[in-house]
This record gives sequence, structure tokens and C-alpha cells, in this order.
Amino acid sequence: MTRLLKVVAITMMLIGTASSMGPSAISNFYKKNPFKGAFLTCSIKGCTADLVAQYIAASKANDQHDEHFKRQLDYDNALSRLNPLKKARGGDMHDTAIANKKKFKIDLRRSAMFLIYGGLYQGCANEFLYNSVLPRLGTGTDWRTVGKKVAADAFGIVPFLCIPMAYLVKGLLLGRSVRDSYSNYWSDVVNKGVLFKNWMIFIPVQCLTFSVIPEHFRVSFVACVSFFWMIILSCILSSS
Repeated sequence: MTRLLKVVAITMMLIGTASSMGPSAISNFYKKNPFKGAFLTCSIKGCTADLVAQYIAASKANDQHDEHFKRQLDYDNALSRLNPLKKARGGDMHDTAIANKKKFKIDLRRSAMFLIYGGLYQGCANEFLYNSVLPRLGTGTDWRTVGKKVAADAFGIVPFLCIPMAYLVKGLLLGRSVRDSYSNYWSDVVNKGVLFKNWMIFIPVQCLTFSVIPEHFRVSFVACVSFFWMIILSCILSSS
């Protein structure tokens, strides 16, 4: 828990430092350094989102452990009432439960995977896709042009590049083959609805991205919204 708070505090400090630059300075930085800004924003976001997901998973595991201990203690006490000669094991069980309770420990390899995925793909690659590739479908903000860009992103980039890339990076860090990584991705598409969950969040978001958000802020805008998506994806990936 302490480590998580330190990481979040450092992240907030970086955001606060950026905010102190002033809106015009921030805007100029992202205009002049689009790939640096994209990598910085998305790598910090990806790593922080994963740390939050890890803490949520650890808390859930401890809650399940506590619930199991409570049920076992109630059962043991019930047996002791039925048989006065049987001594309740409450004290021993409590000591055992405390000993077996897991402390929150950061999975550095998993966090590194999300830092790399966030910075290189969600940052640099999306900067290239959003502002160099998709503009070939049109440069206006009319609904026809926006619709073509959203459709290309949702049904082309996301299922064939965006989400598979996260599974591929994780697989490489864990020593898995490319085939196994894509097999895990397809399994989560079929059994956990990972693709449908992405569409529910990002089809509406991308309508805003390509219509009202300035080009040099598009990756950062998506990064802010996708913080919560990264938590969901981190939880799904951790169980794959």
C-alpha cells in the first residue's frame, strides 16, 4: 500500500508540475514535441492504472480470504456448541489467518509491460495514427468524416492492433510465443468480452476526439479517458 501511494504521489507531482507551466506552455510543448508528450503522458498513465488494478485485485483477494476465515470460524464454533468436549480453534485460526493474509506487493514486470505498452503504442503509435494516418479519410470535423475515422479505429485499429499489442507485449515479457499471446487475446474476446467492453467506452469517446478535440491534444485526451480502460484491461490480462 505504501509503495502504491508513493507512485500515485509522484504521478500527481508530475501532473502538478505540468499544470504549473500554464495552459499556453503545455499547449506549445505538445505542439512542438508531439511524440515526447504522447510517450510521457501515456507511459505514466499506463503504469499508474496498472498499479491501481493490482491494488484492487490484492484487496479483493484479501476480502475473499477474510470471508473464508469467517465462515470457517462460524462452523468451528457451531461444532464446539454441539460437542462441549471439542475445543473451538478460534485463536489458532485467527493467527493462521493473519499469517496467510497476503500483503500487497507490486508486480514490477507487469507494471513495466503497461509502461511500455502505454508509452510506445497508446502514446507514440496513436500520435502517428490519429494525426498522420486517419486524416487521409478527411480533415474536417463533419459527422461523415468523424464517422469514418471512428469506424476505422473501432473496427480496424482496435481489434487488429490496439488490444492485441497489449497481449503481445505481455507475452514477450513472460517469454511466451506470439501465437500463444494472440491465442490468449482471442480467448478473452470470446469469453470475457474484452473487445465489446472497449467499444462501449471508446466509440462515444472517439466521436469527441475527432470532432472537438484539437489535434495536438487528441492522444492526451484519449489517455485521460483510457485510464479507466487500462484498469479494466490490466485486470483481464492478469487473469489470462
